Amino acid sequence: MREVTECCHQLEPSTTNRTLPSRRRFLQSAATGAGSIALWAGVGGASDAAVAAPPPGWVPASGGAAKAVATANTFLSQNGKLAGWEYAFGKIVDDYSGGVFNPYWGPLGAMVFHGGGHAATFDNSVVILDFNDLTFKRLSNPTPSNKGANWISTTGLSQNVDPAFNSYCEYGDGQPGAGHTYDTLAILPPADGGAPFGSLIRVASFAVHVNLSRSTGWAHRFDFQSTAMRNGKWVRWSVNGPANYLFPGACSAYDSRRKRFWWMAALSYLPPMIRYLDVATQQQLETPYARTARAAPAADSGSMTLRYDPARDILVLTCTLGGKLVLAFLRCASPEMGWVVPPLSTSIPAQSGASHPFDFVPEADKFVLLTGADNSALYDIKAPQNPTLVWTVTRRPLVGVVIPTAHIAGKRWSYAPAVQSFVWMASSSSGVIAYRPFV
Repeated sequence: MREVTECCHQLEPSTTNRTLPSRRRFLQSAATGAGSIALWAGVGGASDAAVAAPPPGWVPASGGAAKAVATANTFLSQNGKLAGWEYAFGKIVDDYSGGVFNPYWGPLGAMVFHGGGHAATFDNSVVILDFNDLTFKRLSNPTPSNKGANWISTTGLSQNVDPAFNSYCEYGDGQPGAGHTYDTLAILPPADGGAPFGSLIRVASFAVHVNLSRSTGWAHRFDFQSTAMRNGKWVRWSVNGPANYLFPGACSAYDSRRKRFWWMAALSYLPPMIRYLDVATQQQLETPYARTARAAPAADSGSMTLRYDPARDILVLTCTLGGKLVLAFLRCASPEMGWVVPPLSTSIPAQSGASHPFDFVPEADKFVLLTGADNSALYDIKAPQNPTLVWTVTRRPLVGVVIPTAHIAGKRWSYAPAVQSFVWMASSSSGVIAYRPFV
């Protein structure tokens, strides 16, 4: 693979003058519906001012271009040297774990990384890439072993683990253990009850502990109190936790209209409901599907990515099933009616068993999807106002370069409105790439 430098798609006529009025109407309607700045699946939206502001010089100068980003340090430089697990720090990103974009971290935002767990690492650190100074920063310290007591039990016998770990998947110091985060991480905005710079929400936990691989339906919260913070702490946040359909492989999305985090797990087991974490009550609740409704696709474990569309008030899911990419939507106003698989204008090649991350670009009212089966291009997906009709898919080839992909991406592939680009890190040892979509 050649190094990614700035490179453009084939040129497309400018649509700036033609799309600006509709762009403004979209942003205003989304903000009105959300009660705050338009938020997309917990990863941020943009006001007209943010859209109009010129992006920084480290992102591509024009739409359709990809560019390598020179960061001040590396992800691996933030290794907290957890005793015995120094070698596994990169598995916070690399082993079935995702990430999420936080638009509230300073003017430009930050990408958040958190994961690990089964057959990966005990390290439960939270790390960010700060877009404001292009520096990786570790915002919490990993839970120390305490001779194994924090990780397993005071006796060291795995069958006698601490009750807090059995119920909540928390280490001995009260912090949630490292686990596969898949697509479960989300951001609670400050205006909706989050911390001054947003709050990281782990809606549930999966494959926690290197050896035990436990899961829990209890949610945890990590507050971004200050951009100077370096010793942040998690708190148990939900007041209850479901105990079934918690097999690994999960996704979540923040609904800015209803102030809730929708989430699902174990889709291959065809759960008969969708769950949500209510911000106001901190309750984990669920809505069963009607008897005649279609359940979510029986996705390959870990392949799910979920986003919320505030303009159409729908959840949009991508996953793989039988080696093929599946896109489906659910109406948030009537979740009991289940999922709909709309027709696509053309098929999108899929990497079997992998996630196919995508995010919404408000200025263009479209999604942009990345697939490991064709990473010499990106795919624009435009939903009609009536989402049961044909969704338009456009392949956007990149000339002379490919974008590295990840088997599990979570929401690391996210659009950052303030920089008008996707800022992407495929693995703990890969470089950072910015892609600026056509608008």
